[in-house]
Order: sequence, then C-alpha cells, then structure tokens
Amino acid sequence: MNYTLFLKAFQNKYQGVKDKQLLLQYVREELQYLILYVLYTKMSYPVYFMGGTKLRLSYGINRFSEDIDLALDKPDPDFPAEQFFAEIAKAFSEKITGFHMRANGNKNRNVLKIMFSFSDILYDIGFSPLSSQTIKIKIELDTNPPAFAVYEKKNYRSMVGDYMISTNDLFTGFAGKIAAVLFREYQKGRDYYDLQWYLQQKQKIPINLAYLNATAKQQEQKTFKTEKDLLVAVSEKIKKLDIPLMKMDLERFILMDENSFKDWLYDYIPSTLALVTDYQRKT
Repeated sequence: MNYTLFLKAFQNKYQGVKDKQLLLQYVREELQYLILYVLYTKMSYPVYFMGGTKLRLSYGINRFSEDIDLALDKPDPDFPAEQFFAEIAKAFSEKITGFHMRANGNKNRNVLKIMFSFSDILYDIGFSPLSSQTIKIKIELDTNPPAFAVYEKKNYRSMVGDYMISTNDLFTGFAGKIAAVLFREYQKGRDYYDLQWYLQQKQKIPINLAYLNATAKQQEQKTFKTEKDLLVAVSEKIKKLDIPLMKMDLERFILMDENSFKDWLYDYIPSTLALVTDYQRKT
C-alpha cells in the first residue's frame, strides 16, 4: 500500500466522523494496524503483542490506546535492539510507501523504545492547518519478560490486508493488567478501565497467577499464594482510587458521551468492587 491509497481508504472509512479528537484517535489506530502489519508480515522476531492496545484491536474495548506494547517470548540480554529498530523502520518504509515518517529508538534497561513520527497526515485529513504537525506512535519491547506467559494467534484485518499476530492470551493479559494495577508506581486510569472489562466478561477469565507472581518477583513486589488473596489486594487498590485523576487520564480515550462518562466514573468504585465479588463466585 502507498500513502495516497491509505489516505483515500481512511477518508472513505471515517467520512462521517466530525469530532476532531475522535478522528485523531482513529488515525492513531489505523497507524497501529499498519505497524503491526509490517512487524508480523515482514519480520521474524519472536515478539508478542500485549497490553491495552491489544484489547482494543483484538476485542474492541470501548477505549483507545496510544502505544504498542510487545514482549519477547523469553528473556534475551543480547537481543539486537539497534538491529531490530533499524529493520522495522526500513521494513515500514518498504512495505508502506510514500509516508513522511521518522523513527527514533533507544534502549532503557530491558525495554526497547521506538517512536514513529508521521507528518502530513493530520494536515491531509483536515485535522491540522500545519503539514509539519506530527502524530506519534510508540513501540515498547520488553526484552526481559516474566516467565509463564501463554500465547495465542489472532487474525487482524487492516487497510493493507489480513495478517496473523502472536499475542498473550486473555489469562496472561488479565494477570498483566492486575500486576499493573497493583505494582505501577502511579495511578493510571486506563489500567482500571481494562481491569473492569476483564471482570465484566460473561465467561470467567482465569488469572495466570504464575505469570503475575513472576512479574511481582521481577519488580520486587509481594507475591500471592491464592487468587482470593490477590483479589483482596485488588479491592483495596480500587477503594483508594482518585476518581478526578482517573478522569484526567481517561477522558480523551473513552468512546462515551460526556454524561455517560460522568455516570460511569461516579459508579466505578462500587460497581467494580461488586464485579470482584461476582468474579469470585463464578465457577
């Protein structure tokens, strides 16, 4: 695919979207699909898609996401970070031609970070009066992932075509989200939104406790012997939520009207605590 075809397909697909903030999120989402397409059709590294963006693109949760979170299948202290960065930037330029794109990468401890910056596109869709204004998509690749992750294959459909990705299964994703809620050094509203989504599913999603405890050990945090003990800790975090702070983090990512979002925030703590209780009762 080239840039002109992408732009035409995007404008046709989203021609009814008038809200500029919503349009911006759809641009970001389509670029995420393109990057994943390149990663899983042009490259052969053992990387697995995970996190909140995976929930949005795989299961259509009602919130947008910014970054693409990836992990290796096992720790690799000698992973060729610079080579991976150069190859994915080159592969994108070859596979998806005509984009005005720059890529920068660096490795901080065990995490490789790559930032793609796209210019022109916001101008060409009528979002910005400046062709130089960029939209950025960040990739984070964990080169020292916790043990006991379980993987699956998912089929994705993008403007370029269909492709298969490798990703953490829902059991592992649920455990990873609980770990983020419990161990992240600051409150992130998107973690709590995703947590509620997992708890709301009709079919109980088991928690990959082995993976969660491996994550806890990596971060020098408390481990849990039972699911019950874990859910008690989760409930205590929910009770202490700063709702105004949660609103600030979430408001630009949520697909809800203003009144529905306010009602959801107001009810979040009691309704999610009730979901934790219901989860424990499910067989």
